[in-house]
Amino acid sequence: MVSILEFSYIFISYLVGSFSPATVFVRIVKRRDVRELGDRNPGTFNAFKVLGQKWGIAVGIIDVGKGFILTLLPFIFKMPHSQDTAILAGIAVVLGHSFPVYYKFRGGMGIAPIIGVLSVICWREMRWVLIIWLVLVILIVLMKKKEKRGIAQFIAFLFLIPLELFYLENIHVIIGSSVLLGYLYLRRYIIKKTVF
Repeated sequence: MVSILEFSYIFISYLVGSFSPATVFVRIVKRRDVRELGDRNPGTFNAFKVLGQKWGIAVGIIDVGKGFILTLLPFIFKMPHSQDTAILAGIAVVLGHSFPVYYKFRGGMGIAPIIGVLSVICWREMRWVLIIWLVLVILIVLMKKKEKRGIAQFIAFLFLIPLELFYLENIHVIIGSSVLLGYLYLRRYIIKKTVF
């Protein structure tokens, strides 16, 4: 059971996760709402499309970073229930990114912060997932099928839970990862239908 302090940290993680660099940067540079431009998603990929490579990279670093840092801090500060707090804080960051309190709960799909969170709670497995993802993206680009790049992410993340079982991760990590992946597949591939 997490303490009051740890619960407060999880809530703060949601508030930090609600900060959308894509929304802020597009508002500053274009004086427009990113949710009305490109694919209307206030995330990294749309920032690339709307603002270009430099701003897109900045958005990606911030979005991955907020998931990574807020999941890592409970371990750094040696919180009493550090692993549980880290997992719950990571989920809170993703929920904040996707349903941000500052932007009328209209946020991104959460792919970048999910990568940040999973890179902390199951870093060994994520090394392989990211390598598989990169190899698939390269193959798709070489085949000149860039519009199919979503399939690379779809396939790569299917390896995460089997890899966690291979590395004998504890049940808390497996459940946390399953919640994040379940949310990702539900939101992106079932509701949005963007696998292809």
